[in-house]
Order: sequence, then C-alpha cells, then structure tokens
Amino acid sequence: MRTLHFHEYRERRDVPLTPAEVAVLRTTFRCLVTRTDKGDGLYDVRAQDRVGMVIVGDTAIVVAPKLPIARVLFLITHAVDPAWTNEATLDTAETLTDAMAAVFTDICDQAIRTGLLRGYRDHHERLHTVRGRIDFTEQLRVSPGRDLPLALTYQTHDEDIPENQLLRTALDQLAQIPINSNNVRRSIARLRRMFESVTPIPYNRASLPAIRWTRLNEHYKLAAELARLILIGIEPELGPGTITTPGFAVKMTDVFEKFVRTCTRRALGLDEHDFPAGADSTALYLDHKRVLHVQPDMSRWVNGHCRFVGELKYRLDTGRGDAQHLYQTLAYATAANLPDATLIYADGPQSGTTHVLPNAGIRIHVRHLDLRVEIDQLLGQIDALAHHINALTTRP
Repeated sequence: MRTLHFHEYRERRDVPLTPAEVAVLRTTFRCLVTRTDKGDGLYDVRAQDRVGMVIVGDTAIVVAPKLPIARVLFLITHAVDPAWTNEATLDTAETLTDAMAAVFTDICDQAIRTGLLRGYRDHHERLHTVRGRIDFTEQLRVSPGRDLPLALTYQTHDEDIPENQLLRTALDQLAQIPINSNNVRRSIARLRRMFESVTPIPYNRASLPAIRWTRLNEHYKLAAELARLILIGIEPELGPGTITTPGFAVKMTDVFEKFVRTCTRRALGLDEHDFPAGADSTALYLDHKRVLHVQPDMSRWVNGHCRFVGELKYRLDTGRGDAQHLYQTLAYATAANLPDATLIYADGPQSGTTHVLPNAGIRIHVRHLDLRVEIDQLLGQIDALAHHINALTTRP
C-alpha cells in the first residue's frame, strides 16, 4: 500500500495526487491543497490541525501530529477520565492510528470486564399476537375498525443499546484500517466477536446517539467518548456514494480546547453549568438589540452572571498575542461587561503579558501553556490558570 505522509501545520511541495486523494485531504483533513505549475497531478499541500489516517483506494494518507503521540492520547483521555492511565499503551505505538486503536481496545476491555452492558429498549411494532400493551391511539389511527395486526408497545432488556452500538461501530471502523501491531489487530477481532449481537450505527455526527451518563453506565464513558471521536472525524462518502474512506481524523484544536476547559473546570471544582463549554454557554451580546452574539471558549458564571471570559488558541505565540485574537478577546470582555479577559495559547513563553486598554477600561491577559512538558508540570500550569481565573472571578 502506498503511504502519503504529512505533518501538522507543515507544507509539502510537488506531491503527486489523484482526484480522490485531493478530495480527502481537503474535506477530511482540511488541508490547503493547490495545483502546481510543474505538471498535471502535482500539488502543494499544507496540513492544518487535523491528524490521523484515512485510506483512499490503495493509498494511506497519514497526517502526523506535531506533539508526541503519547501526549496527544493523554490530552484526549485525561479530559474524559483523569484516573485512566496506561503508559505502556501510550508509549509503544508508532503512529497515532496504532496508538488510538491500542488505547481504545484496552479501554473497551476495561469497560466490559464484567460483561456487556444491558439496558431496556422501547419497541413499537404491529404484530398478530399481544406483547406488552396495545397502543390504542396508534391502532385507531392506522387500522380503524380492524382487529389485526395490533399496534403494540413493549420493552426488551438486552445488549443492543446505544452505548454498545457506539463501541461496536468504532471497532468495525478500526478493523478497516491497517494496524501495525498484531496484538492490537487480534484485540479488535476478539472484541468484534463479543459485540456480534449489537447493531452497528451509521457513523456520522448527526446519527451518533446522545447518552445520559449515570452510575449504572459511567464505566462505559471513556470508551464511548473515544468511539465518538473515532467516528465523527470521517466523511464516509465523497460525492454521490462513490468513494469510501475508512480511517479516522482528530481535530487537534478541539482536543486542546476540551483538555484545557475540562481540566480547568476540574481544578476550580465547578460543574458544566458554572463553567460551560463554549457552545453550551449562555450567549453574550455586543448590541442592545441582542443580535450580535458571541460565545467565548471559556466562561465562569456565578448566579446567572458571567464573571470571566477566556479564549483558547491552538497556536504558537511569540509572547504578546496576535492582534486578531486580542480583538476577539476584547469583544468577549465588552459583551460580558467585564474589566478583564484572558487569551490562552497552546505554546509560547511562560511569562504572561497583560495589555491595558485605558479607553475601553479593559485588561487582556495573555497566557501560554507548554503541552510538551512533563505531565505533572502541564497539570501544574492548568492549576496556575485556574488560580488566575479564580482571582479574576473573586475580584470586587
């Protein structure tokens, strides 16, 4: 199999590509692909923030992350479950695909160590024998004046539930990808046999089920979240059903934002209501007609009032912050009517910077995280960020 290698945020010139490969690079990986003037089929490709592997025909397209693979997997898993760790799994994989497959199978094994989760499912069918209860409203609507078939509603208690369907579908997806490790390939095959009674689901963002987590299914959460990550990063078809693309792609911007937001929330001892995700937060408005709304990546709410806003950027910064990012953060502070706002980068000098805007009466604090340091140091940086947020929140 031919392999095309790219690296996150790097450019590769004069790459021979087929139309299908160009389509995958543009749609799945969101790469900047431009045709060169050196001949047909040659392109310059600049990768963006999506990494992973996708198979197109006989070609494997690989976009490697700029961070070490073990660190990428740590960012993904720690945001969901800080108690999970398996250094051997994280450190031995050669590619992100191998690492994700190894971690996912290991976590699946832990999730089902006492057996597959079972649950109740509602069924609405038309049968010739009574099962459960008769749905008289549906019976009269569909078959007025007829006795059979009967409109029935009943429940079953089995393993074919959304939690297992997510895991089964992700295992099917991984089975289509070349995995270097024989042990991981065997684990995928073994787990798929265990999930044979479970119905797979279409793997697109709209069809993946939302799951309500309780003490009964909490042990499935990390496996289900990884399954969702594996499934939502792929466009199953390009064009009118002609090209399929097994594989998976991870958007590192989302990984970074979720890690920082979740770990900071945890360090502050808050819940998702008081420290929500950007899309889940209450909208802030720049105008009195409440038309121009903004939603910061991070916000702290106290008794229904926004007390902190912050913006996350998966970028290297030289120290002072990019002007466009500063303007965006200023808009958040203005909409929230706050004297302070914070702009957090994924890389840059450890010393922070504060921009004082006297005409606006606003201070913009620029902070940087170093994702490559030892894990204890990285979590220490998160604690320092949480302390900074707490200081701004409690300021009179």
